[in-house]
Order: sequence, then structure tokens, then C-alpha cells
Amino acid sequence: MSRNRVIEFTTYIVVACAIWVISPLLAKRLDSFYFDYPKALANSALLLLVGAVCILLGTGLVIWTIVLFKVEGKGTPNPTLPPSNFVVSGPYKYCRNPMGLGGWLTLLGQAALYYSPSLLGISILFAIIIYFNAMFVEEPELRKRFGRPYEDYLKQVPRFIPISWRH
Repeated sequence: MSRNRVIEFTTYIVVACAIWVISPLLAKRLDSFYFDYPKALANSALLLLVGAVCILLGTGLVIWTIVLFKVEGKGTPNPTLPPSNFVVSGPYKYCRNPMGLGGWLTLLGQAALYYSPSLLGISILFAIIIYFNAMFVEEPELRKRFGRPYEDYLKQVPRFIPISWRH
């Protein structure tokens, strides 16, 4: 297996474990210090449904963007193996960072599903980190790599929430 394939595979495993395993376990542990709720899942059918829907939508969005990066972008989400082609199809038509949005939806869904205030906090922290990373790291790098087409894209597509108030 080539070095790049190992890096790519490791990226998927580490990120999936952080979102699907480490965050919920850490959050439930933190909850146990200040939040007396002994059950693993929420009691409310509505919270369970909302949580499951958010998790499915978020995970589906992340998988879709990874496939687009591989197929159209000829790269990966890992910054050391970035796409060589500028991807503007699928969810990227509506949101400049659908992968981050998908990760946030997944964490938010888990917060509802597990009835975890700490996981809600982790999801908010994740959103803040992803937002500022997009603004100060990803976007300047993409401006350098893709130039004018990316500048035009910035003016037309919102950073995260796929609803534009610009007209």
C-alpha cells in the first residue's frame, strides 16, 4: 500500500473515530460529573427521531463530499492530499463547506440521541473551530490554488448554511 493510501485511510479512520466514538464517550463521561441522567439514550421519541435524522443526514453529507473529492476532485479531505480539481457540484453548489456541516449535524444529532449537554457543547465548539478554520486557513489556501473561479464561488455560495440572503 502506498504512503498516500495509508495517509488517506488513516484520515478516514481517525476522523470517524473522533466523531462517532470519542466525542460521545467523552461527552457522556463529562455529563456524569454534573448531569444526573443515568440512561444512555434520550427518553423522548422526538429527540431520538431528530437525533437519528441529523446523524443520517450529516453522515450522508460527509460521505457524499468524500466521494466527490475522490471522483471529481482527484484528491482527499486530508490537507496533505487535497483535491487537484475545484469541486463545485452536489452539495458544494449550495454550501462552501458541506463536509464541516455534515460533521456538525452528526455531532448535533448525537447530542440529541444521547441526551448529552456536553456533546451539545462539543458540537458548538466543533462548529466554531470549523468556521474559523474555513475562514482563515482553507479559504486563503483555495484562493491561491484556484484563483478567479474560487473568488467568484466565494461571492455566490454561503460558507456553511445553504440558504443565501444575498441577491
